[in-house]
Amino acid sequence: MNPLAGLLGSRYDDALPYSYEAVVYPLGEDESVRVSYVADTICGLVNFLKKRREDPEGIRLFEIFRGKEVPIPENRYLSEDGRWLPRKRLCNPMTERYGEPMDETNCRFRDRKGTVCGPC
Repeated sequence: MNPLAGLLGSRYDDALPYSYEAVVYPLGEDESVRVSYVADTICGLVNFLKKRREDPEGIRLFEIFRGKEVPIPENRYLSEDGRWLPRKRLCNPMTERYGEPMDETNCRFRDRKGTVCGPC
């Protein structure tokens, strides 16, 4: 962990994404129109999408990581039957992605609020 991250929070840990983005294509396969939602945690973003009853099929999730949009593999946030993973089950796939065990009690993102901005 970056020493600044210990003092200032996880946003300064360059091993973690700065934020997460959900890109919705309201016109289906026509990707010329897109709507984005941004959150500082994946669990906050997925929970927001579930509450809005957004169909996961037309949405792509990205990490905003080191200045780039990095696609997140669907198996990290969707179940085998294509539904949004519950909040507690989002920790396990992300553990593999960031390299250390996480759950709600020791989440490296616990200093973040999980608020969502959008549509943008």
